[in-house]
Amino acid sequence: MIKLIATDMDGTWLTDQKTYDQELFLQEFQIMQKRGIKFVVASGNQFENLYSRFPQVANQLYYIADNGALVAQGRQVIHVDCLSAEDWQTILQIIQEYDEKVTVSGLASAYILKSDGPEYAEDLKKYYEKLTVVNSFNHLDDQVFKVTFDVPESRMSTLLAKLKREYPQIGFVSGSATSIDMSTKGMNKARGLQYLGSKYNISPKEMVSFGDSGNDVGMLKYAGNSYATGTALPSAKKAANHIIGSSNDSAVQKEIWRLLN
Repeated sequence: MIKLIATDMDGTWLTDQKTYDQELFLQEFQIMQKRGIKFVVASGNQFENLYSRFPQVANQLYYIADNGALVAQGRQVIHVDCLSAEDWQTILQIIQEYDEKVTVSGLASAYILKSDGPEYAEDLKKYYEKLTVVNSFNHLDDQVFKVTFDVPESRMSTLLAKLKREYPQIGFVSGSATSIDMSTKGMNKARGLQYLGSKYNISPKEMVSFGDSGNDVGMLKYAGNSYATGTALPSAKKAANHIIGSSNDSAVQKEIWRLLN
């Protein structure tokens, strides 16, 4: 029996144009509501960004944002897991050491450096509803969950492996083919699912999950039934029970429809 359905956003639920079949989803959501199935938006993205994607029913959904560091029920944040002061200082050292564009994700806002230029800020608006440009990350008055490196696809896997070797105390994962997320060791979307499962008495075998990237691996392994898109990274495909079509063809929504019917 399905009690919870969780899906990643970029590359999984959303098309390349950051859209989805809202009509089909609302039909599915009606069925989920009648059966008491919780629909969970699970992403490395900012909570505000995720909330804005579902204007008709946003306050009735659950959210696992910033790779599991923030869990919300509608507008209400019900669980937060921030970086420790020690881990944050280590990550600041990593930022200094590597010349990559970087985004810092906090409870109040996401932050980027003014030195990275206005074009970078404009591009990130696709992913961050709240974005603040700062001169330095050294004195942020916020609770920081995650830091993301924006790297060329050709270098991502090599840099990821290097960071894991050099800083084993930090959690690193591929957020996409062109990004590396840094957070508390062991932090991932499965932690968010564990929290929701414990709170609402839902076991992993009663959960279904969908994903496409390295930051979905924990969630795909945790849920009793899991799906990776056809365009997913190899690590996500390996972790999933099933491979389906592309996000551009609404493959996740079509599979949810099949599961519900």
